[in-house]
Amino acid sequence: MEDRQAIEQFLLTGTEEAFCDLFLLVYPKVRRYFLLRGADAMTAEDLAQNVMLVVHRKAGDLRERDLFHGWVFKVAKHELSRYWRRQAGSGTVEFEPLSGELAARLTAEPDVADDSRLVGWLSGLEAAEREIVILRFVEGLSYEELAVALALPLGTVKWRLFNAKRKLARAIRADSRLPSGERQFRGFL
Repeated sequence: MEDRQAIEQFLLTGTEEAFCDLFLLVYPKVRRYFLLRGADAMTAEDLAQNVMLVVHRKAGDLRERDLFHGWVFKVAKHELSRYWRRQAGSGTVEFEPLSGELAARLTAEPDVADDSRLVGWLSGLEAAEREIVILRFVEGLSYEELAVALALPLGTVKWRLFNAKRKLARAIRADSRLPSGERQFRGFL
């Protein structure tokens, strides 16, 4: 079943069967989002389940169905923020995005990253840039969905994405591991 079809079915009927179909499509994307943001596999699963619980309970409040994915990732972003605040309060967590340990985990997760080069390229971005790139190019959110997920005006989303893509393009062109024909990545820009 397609994402849009599953979303519509759940939003129209609200049945458990429709939610199961939606869960199977959306949960892996939300889990991947948490993994790419530095959560370990167990934490990513817990946080993704929390997000899906909110989706189940609050989807009826959604005003614009076309922005469903943006709303889901906004919920995910808030869940991750709450998690970091709880961890910071306990004094037990030091978060270092895209560390060597994270790079190893990402390459071991087949649904997260097909290539360790992605991790290297993303590590050159600031956290906000990394987030917008992941949501746009890994999760496939539209500009409008990004605006909802990040609680930013559409123009700001476009500007931030443009700047992040410029930085990524420089990193990709400079990557000596790429054959010369691949250095342009015309489809990316």
